[in-house]
Amino acid sequence: MMARISLCLTALVATAAIADGACRQPTGKWIVNFADAQCIATRNYGSQDSPVFLVLKAPATGDVLQIGVVRKGGNGDPTQVEGDIVFDNGESVHSTLVEFGDKKLGQRALFANLPSRKLAPIGQANMIRIKARDDGSTRIGTRLATGTTSVDESFSLAQMPAVMSALDVCAADLRNVWKVWDSKLQQTSLKAGPSGDLRSLFSPDDYPAIAMMRNQSGHVAFVLLIDERGKVADCTVVTTSGIAALDAQSCAIVKLRGEFKPAIGLDGNPAKSSIYQEVVWKIVG
Repeated sequence: MMARISLCLTALVATAAIADGACRQPTGKWIVNFADAQCIATRNYGSQDSPVFLVLKAPATGDVLQIGVVRKGGNGDPTQVEGDIVFDNGESVHSTLVEFGDKKLGQRALFANLPSRKLAPIGQANMIRIKARDDGSTRIGTRLATGTTSVDESFSLAQMPAVMSALDVCAADLRNVWKVWDSKLQQTSLKAGPSGDLRSLFSPDDYPAIAMMRNQSGHVAFVLLIDERGKVADCTVVTTSGIAALDAQSCAIVKLRGEFKPAIGLDGNPAKSSIYQEVVWKIVG
């Protein structure tokens, strides 16, 4: 079993207050968390009492990187917003983002799933700017709500080659522990892969309201980490639909409702595994 390890990357720490519109300077070290089922890099740009984390999450496989901002905040309905991500003075990468709150943790997060090719500049960039704004009906769930979201934050970057390299090592460890199952390929580390029917998990009522209102459809591919009990330990989008609400709803439903028959290891016992799955969201009629 992979141990929980936190790799700290040291750099100069700035403690100056942040003026409106200024580029945030780091107030803590980069921490790459080699967790049991996730590879996450975080760095604090706020204070201890009011942290503002820049977060990167790498999947075990695939070409999507999740990037976002986490800060103090209450609970709230998940919302989809339009946004742009800019490295240094380069071209804007347009994306939809999901904003959601976790009442238990007292946090609110804003995340985008972006193909790795669009995030290639992050390895050499000195600054990243995340902009998001949406007015009106934005709820992801089956009922609409009104509200306004506005974010425009810039973060000074440093040590990014080391951070990305550490995430690559972590992802390789995940692939080693959570054996990737592909029925089309000869397997050497598992006797049988996990099995389950995703079709029974979804219903027409699950279609995100904001995506339906905007006539948005798309294809989402994700990797599920399935533990020895058949439970979903993690769901990570590896091919984004380009619509944050569809990406988020896909993983939310599978993590909430998914139950699989676990994989069988070479010793004949249930084993950890990972499996690639796809969902197509389409408005009919």
